[in-house]
Amino acid sequence: MKSLVASVAFAFSLAVAGSVAAQTAPTPGPAPASAPLSGSGGSIQSPLFKAWIADYQKAGGEPIAYQGQNSAFGISQIESKAADFGVTAMPLSDAELKTQGLTQFPFVISGTVLVTNVPGLESGKLKLDAATLAAIFLGKVTKWNDPTLKALNPGLDLPDWPITVAHRTDPASMSLLLTSYLSAVSPEWKAGPGAGETVAWPIGLGGKGNAGISEIMSGTMGTISYVEYAYALDHKLDLVALKNRDGAFVTPSPAAFSAFANSAPWTATKGFGVQTLDRPGKATWPLVLVSYGLLRDDAAPDRAKRVRDFFSWGYANGDADIVKLGYAPVPASVKAAVQAKWKAGR
Repeated sequence: MKSLVASVAFAFSLAVAGSVAAQTAPTPGPAPASAPLSGSGGSIQSPLFKAWIADYQKAGGEPIAYQGQNSAFGISQIESKAADFGVTAMPLSDAELKTQGLTQFPFVISGTVLVTNVPGLESGKLKLDAATLAAIFLGKVTKWNDPTLKALNPGLDLPDWPITVAHRTDPASMSLLLTSYLSAVSPEWKAGPGAGETVAWPIGLGGKGNAGISEIMSGTMGTISYVEYAYALDHKLDLVALKNRDGAFVTPSPAAFSAFANSAPWTATKGFGVQTLDRPGKATWPLVLVSYGLLRDDAAPDRAKRVRDFFSWGYANGDADIVKLGYAPVPASVKAAVQAKWKAGR
């Protein structure tokens, strides 16, 4: 996975463009008698697949099983032919796709967000910049009323509480995204923990998955951590505004995740991989994730078609679930480009 970390080819944002017309998607047929389809990948996408699969079946589509752990799991499962499709928020390069005999396509955009549990601090009111965030995760800013934080937040009543960092212990795309960001803005972080799905965190309490982070935060006042936006919404976690590369403090939202998407060079690579870490734009959230599906080039034609039918249905009919859950759809032009490649047999 070192090549993935080195490339940091994260595609992270949202599209405001409309979805592909519903009539362009195949009409789901009755479930075939052959073995059910299965997918494997990250936990970030699990709520979306739960909703999509349920709605797909209501529309007459077949049942599909999805197992969510992390991106590395999704990649390994599709590479070993243990799943019909893989899901990753760590897009593979065209060279990697060719070597592994895979095709890749984006299907949803989300964001990694910073969350806190600080008494009296209203969600979205706390402002952080990159340098201060790195200092917090390095253990150099240790109190919520530290002068650095007070300078960023004039007029905000910050308590005399110690800061507790909570971080993931299991491999996670969100950890790779955040630590890549910290490495980019802090030479000390880059030379120390560095970037990875798992790193040696200098300080803090570790938890497995979003649920582990949530458990730490609920039981520890003064905590700061990172989770996926949809999870933060669902569990009513307090959000942090982050200063982006254009100097604007942005509160995370699907609109902020999508701000870069319409101008991103999606079709510049065969695998639609685009850079999404700290993209320009005053409305852009710095920590954006794009989720990609992976298909084997040597998959049985019938099974590959059934997978494409499911995602085509999602492109045409799944945006309501995407918006409801706090994700963002990819641009309509990208959906059309993906489906054109499928139609051409590429």
